[in-house]
Amino acid sequence: MNIEMVPVEILGLKSDLDIVIHTLRNLACVHIDELVDAPHVSARPLTLDREALSHQEELSYLIAQLGGLLDVLGCKQVGEITPVPVDNMADIRSCLSDLVPEVRGLTDRRDEYQSKLAILPRYEVTLRKLLPIIPPSVHEAGNVSIGVLVNRVNVGVLDSITRRILDLTSGRAEVVSSDVDSSTRAMFSVFPTEFTDQVEALLGREDVTRLRLPDELSAGPPDMALQVLHRQLSSIPLEINKINRELAGLAIEWCEKLAGWRNSLVDELEANSVFSRLGETDMTFVIAGWVPAVELDKVKVALEEAAGEAILFRQFPMTSAMKKSAPVLLYNPSPARPFESLVKLLALPRYGHIDPTRLMAFFLPIFFGMMLGDIGYGLLLLVLSVVLIRKFKKGVAHDIILVLSMGAGWAIVFGFLYGELFGTLGETIGLHPVWFDRASPENVAGLMLMTIVIGAVHVTLGLILGIWEGIKDRNRNELLERGGMLIGLIALFLIIGVVAKALPAGFMTPAIAGLIVGIVLLGASLGWLGILMGPIEFIGLIGNVLSYLRIAAIGLASVYLAKVANDVAGIAGNVIVGVILAMLIHSLNLVLGAFSPTIHSLRLHYVEFFRKFYEGGGRAYKPYKNRSS
Repeated sequence: MNIEMVPVEILGLKSDLDIVIHTLRNLACVHIDELVDAPHVSARPLTLDREALSHQEELSYLIAQLGGLLDVLGCKQVGEITPVPVDNMADIRSCLSDLVPEVRGLTDRRDEYQSKLAILPRYEVTLRKLLPIIPPSVHEAGNVSIGVLVNRVNVGVLDSITRRILDLTSGRAEVVSSDVDSSTRAMFSVFPTEFTDQVEALLGREDVTRLRLPDELSAGPPDMALQVLHRQLSSIPLEINKINRELAGLAIEWCEKLAGWRNSLVDELEANSVFSRLGETDMTFVIAGWVPAVELDKVKVALEEAAGEAILFRQFPMTSAMKKSAPVLLYNPSPARPFESLVKLLALPRYGHIDPTRLMAFFLPIFFGMMLGDIGYGLLLLVLSVVLIRKFKKGVAHDIILVLSMGAGWAIVFGFLYGELFGTLGETIGLHPVWFDRASPENVAGLMLMTIVIGAVHVTLGLILGIWEGIKDRNRNELLERGGMLIGLIALFLIIGVVAKALPAGFMTPAIAGLIVGIVLLGASLGWLGILMGPIEFIGLIGNVLSYLRIAAIGLASVYLAKVANDVAGIAGNVIVGVILAMLIHSLNLVLGAFSPTIHSLRLHYVEFFRKFYEGGGRAYKPYKNRSS
């Protein structure tokens, strides 16, 4: 049902704004409107001073820093941590000024090590190619070495470079070259240190590919460089693990506190966003919004205690225009509450109109149970629901699982009425129908007739509710449309009763007259098009009623599939194979039994039932409160 809402206005001195905002935030029951959505309030939008804007910017900056630290430290589920009160943001700034450089230094070192771990193996391949051609003189004191790699197509360049190096060093250099693979030739030169600049200049002019190693590897010949490289490749993972342990230690020490601070600052930033919705005059602030009628006295008393007589708390009389924009707060008993999520999946009901949650809570599980109607499947779904409900403790998924558990309960009830336990398996243990055996061919017609009657009752109830809505809204077209449908449907029932000889023949004439009147009224609601559309709309109404045959059809499909599973187990020839096949088919039937009845029960409500009366498009009630409330 819709909770009654009252439009209110709160006026006070600007000096009291902070205390009033804090009070409303703690009350968590006042829905604050944008000023443009409250035309009955005369004020201009509130302008924040420079200090307030600076505070907002600082909040955003600190939130970003805290969020970055939490990500780097790998803190999980920080949104569930209770906000930590922040008495002074200087404490947060001081902490961050110490912690951020420490964490950044650790992560920079880790990134450097990880980069080396990715790059160093490439140098190992090249150094190994040079090992076979390294001359002994490379290890002599006072010598340096340079390696060069060229494509074999340009091998003539190496010969030229070799001659010129020997000339530069007066024959004191040793130059060795060899093919290292099918496409590359390597040259390795060893010469006294005094010729380093001249050889470097020569190689620079020739523009050949030098073997350039990282600084930590370039201090010695390739074989020594390779040893250093191997030591680093073995030590780097240890260093990375050490850094990760340090970060993990910081995470244990700081995650909860950082997350609490971050959530607290986010709370404050979101709370401060309300200022953009407020209005002001030269001396006062103005707040326009909505309060549930049952909370009015509490809000008034709290504001008076917070700011005294300087606060004006005013109620407005509800107008028809206000009703269209009033926020919607649904309240239903606990058993019906999970069905609110299903109603909201379609649309939130408009304020002051029928909330169909309780009706859905009554009919939908019964429809589900009638379709599945099996003790075994119902018990399995009930157990599965109990298991899943522990995993999904809130939200739409939680509500859907609760609805499924209620449907499973009704499936067990109808299982006893139909005498079904995993289809026909119940017969082998002496289970008999309490009501009737729906799988029996002679009962199929009765089952279908029963579902049509259920559909007729369900649709008729929807039309009655629709007429009531039309009367409340004083909507002529809705009254003509829904009234015409109801009269025509009742007349059709009478005609069927006379044809079936369940009613006296004298009912035929008034029934036909009622059918004509109903179609005429239905057509009148559509204007001139009603001459053609009236009969078509009425045929659509009959289709809505016949649509409830799906209750029988889906139920029969389920019981016959279960019967097939049991029969396969008996004719397989091998007990183990038969049991496996039966279990697979029963598993498939269980999955279908969970989804098909749910989907089709929802369809019967959304399409056949709700369309007769439901007014969607409501605006959700969003009270101003702490994010953690």
